[in-house]
Amino acid sequence: MEQGGVWRWILIGLAVFFAWTYVPKLLGSKEPELQPIGVGRTETQVYRVGVEPPAKCEIESKRYHAAFSARGAALVDFWLTGDERYTDAGKPLELMSVPGEAPDRFTLRTDFRAMGLTGDDAQVREDVADWTLASSDGRRCVFTFADDRTRLTKTVRAGDGPFELVVTTEVENLTDQKLRHRLGVENTSWRTNAETDSKLGRQSPFASEVACGLDGGKLEKRGPGDFSPKDFGKPEFQSGWRVHDGSVDFAATTNAYFAQALVPLAGGPAACALQIEERWFHERYPDKKDDPNAGAMYRSRLVWPLRELGAHEKASYEVLGYFGPKDRTALAAAAGGQHHLAEIIDLGRFAVIAKVLVGFLTKVHGVVGNWGVSIIVLTLCVKVLLFPLTWKQIKSTLAMRALKPEIDAINAKFADDAQQKQVAMMEAYRKNGVNPFGGCLPVLVQLPVWWALYTTLQTAVELYHTPFLWFRDLSAPDPYFVLPVVIGAVSMVQQRMMPQQADPAQQKMMLYFMPAMFTAMMLFLPSGLGVYMLTNSILGIVQQQAVERIAPAAAPARIEVRDKTADQKRKG
Repeated sequence: MEQGGVWRWILIGLAVFFAWTYVPKLLGSKEPELQPIGVGRTETQVYRVGVEPPAKCEIESKRYHAAFSARGAALVDFWLTGDERYTDAGKPLELMSVPGEAPDRFTLRTDFRAMGLTGDDAQVREDVADWTLASSDGRRCVFTFADDRTRLTKTVRAGDGPFELVVTTEVENLTDQKLRHRLGVENTSWRTNAETDSKLGRQSPFASEVACGLDGGKLEKRGPGDFSPKDFGKPEFQSGWRVHDGSVDFAATTNAYFAQALVPLAGGPAACALQIEERWFHERYPDKKDDPNAGAMYRSRLVWPLRELGAHEKASYEVLGYFGPKDRTALAAAAGGQHHLAEIIDLGRFAVIAKVLVGFLTKVHGVVGNWGVSIIVLTLCVKVLLFPLTWKQIKSTLAMRALKPEIDAINAKFADDAQQKQVAMMEAYRKNGVNPFGGCLPVLVQLPVWWALYTTLQTAVELYHTPFLWFRDLSAPDPYFVLPVVIGAVSMVQQRMMPQQADPAQQKMMLYFMPAMFTAMMLFLPSGLGVYMLTNSILGIVQQQAVERIAPAAAPARIEVRDKTADQKRKG
């Protein structure tokens, strides 16, 4: 199959993909608009929250600066420090995004009434309270809370890893009767719909998901589409949460480059619960699409089994929190490397291939010291690695080129008989040992590698805020639009060098459509991906030049279409 034919099938595949992805969004949904978890607080009562601002405690590390509020003894600010890449307008990057008026959604909030636990024998009456800051020293914060039935002590300290916090919580029953509690500790991120919307194939860096790390290294991730109103009636939902019972490795809330993750360390095995809670001003905007401030709370939490404490009995729990970039080394080492946190990095359907590419890219960077150059080297090495398949495609193209005069003659001879034309063509292919689809199979085999490269370069935090040439950030689009134009021009040159199609209109369409498509895509895709595409296109031109030297394209055959009626008269 000619290379133009291969591109036609690739274009058809892309069209199907985009139709599958975006058409349902354009058509909208007929489901009820409101999730059945209420508006605002879903299970929280607020107790003893004062008018005065709550006390704050801060923990300083080489890689972060964390701030805790006594309101809920929760994490309210987490700034990344010590690396100029993790900055925003010259200031340390802030990972916490939940607004202050929602203390029941703060990260690391300690909830002893998880999953809607109520009743007179509940150990803790309310979820959000003003705790007392008992002590702090810059590396540790100790919060306490007590009433007539319970005493709570919560200690937060810097962990051993670069982005880790360790939280130890102790609960004591002060009464002479048995009381119950169910502990839940959560990660939460607030993102508006405007922040998470994608643009022409460019995934927003703020596009978020919630995930459970299941025992054994498997990742169960969920997006907004998994929490439509009708989903809450499914068996796996409990009290408005999608629950994975049993022992889990972690619960995580993530976006393209950063993650919040909780790992259970002590207190017994914990389950993982996920929820994406839609929020908008529905009294004013019946359709959430009309509210410019509409968004969602992305919530993941660890939940321990219901526990009963006897008179004056105590229970203790310990959690490790990871808050930082999706750095493969840091994630793999977090929590002693026993909880598979590196699985948070989603490399798509072809993760096995992508992991190899990432490992190689990292090795190359260790040698050359520049991520842009590393991408170029990676592209060259992938091209060389796939050359055996490419060579099969080239040989198929050359065979089809040599057969073209005979195919032209068949087209002319059987112009009015499609069935006989097909029979004659298949006979010509068989006689000359040519497989018309021989060029397609190598391309199809290479597609997983290309897609893995695409996923790798679009999600690699190593490229985040990393400059190269005139790009300020390899994870962001080219701010001057130079790269998209260059890619489009190189693609046009490549199209001109391809073997001509039989249909001039089709050839003209391919000549202009493909470069225009690549240019439009690269207006929003990361520059790192553009460096790969440009390098790959240039290597493709070099390859095509080599093919033309081996087997120059023959001049188009001049086929004379004979008048069948005249032939029949002569025979008569």
